[in-house]
Amino acid sequence: MFRFYFYILALLTYSICLQANAQDVSNGTTDLSVSVKTKDASTQNSKDGNIQLDITGGNEPYTIFIVSTVINHQKFEGKNKLTLENLPPGHFGIIIQDKNNKILQQSVTVSSENRE
Repeated sequence: MFRFYFYILALLTYSICLQANAQDVSNGTTDLSVSVKTKDASTQNSKDGNIQLDITGGNEPYTIFIVSTVINHQKFEGKNKLTLENLPPGHFGIIIQDKNNKILQQSVTVSSENRE
């Protein structure tokens, strides 16, 4: 049952992420931020793209949720630098939560270099 609720929450959050770039959805202000670098996939059907995250501010440890329709949802704990590799082209919603429950959302797109 928990997995079902997490899936629904992840889908709702993903749709919100697509509507805005980095967005602080916490109450109050925070210095939580993320720097994002992407590498496009070589073709539309390949899985060789990547996303690099560098999180600063807030209070460690961080929890990172990755939500997408092109990969399984993923959760990472305690990292302030993260590289997601072997990604196909697509849209990715990134939700970052710090120890004090401050939340930051980021929408990232991995394209393909050669649109075959």
